[in-house]
Amino acid sequence: MKLLVTDNLVSDLSQLDSFNINLEKISIKDIPNQAQSLFDDDNFKFIFDEFITISSFNKLKIDLDDNYIFQIKKSNLSKFTSLGSEVDVLYLDSQKKENYFPWDLTNLIYSSRKTIDLKLLDSFTSNERDFRNFLSFFIKELIRLKMLTEFDPNEVAEILKEKKDYKYNDALKKIKNLDQKKINRAIQYSHKIEKSINQYGYELENSKRYLISVKKLLEF
Repeated sequence: MKLLVTDNLVSDLSQLDSFNINLEKISIKDIPNQAQSLFDDDNFKFIFDEFITISSFNKLKIDLDDNYIFQIKKSNLSKFTSLGSEVDVLYLDSQKKENYFPWDLTNLIYSSRKTIDLKLLDSFTSNERDFRNFLSFFIKELIRLKMLTEFDPNEVAEILKEKKDYKYNDALKKIKNLDQKKINRAIQYSHKIEKSINQYGYELENSKRYLISVKKLLEF
């Protein structure tokens, strides 16, 4: 089974030529009638008329080895991670994931001149692994900021076992615009979302709300 990530439903099979897959277009309503035909050829059945969600997928009760391609919105992609590596994810050229780094998002968080970039936000919230990687980076940055309000940069670098490099020049500029109360609250928000994930599992919308909240708190 494969998932095609797209903002708009695709019905023209020529848009998928780059994947070099033999396709047959069918309606999602016809899936119950496809059980026998799936064994007849190597064609993939492309569902052209409806986005799939995890709840609608579960109702279909199909095998992950079956040759189906479903269309899915990016916002729902993380909910399919439980299906594991047996599901291939396809992106149209316009939907390919861009390479973002954690500091791209933190730069946006601190800047009052920058509005939320949805692509950047999605790149770190679409799945738990990417969000946790960002959260780890961000918490360490916040701890660095907090410590620099109280201690000498050389002491902080020694305690955190890191080089006193550009990160420290950047942090010293930030703390001129941030009071310790805001930094402490951001750390509390961060531990709260981490605790929520550990207890109740990853929720995409909660992670987005967290990022929007810390931006409102820290931007200057």
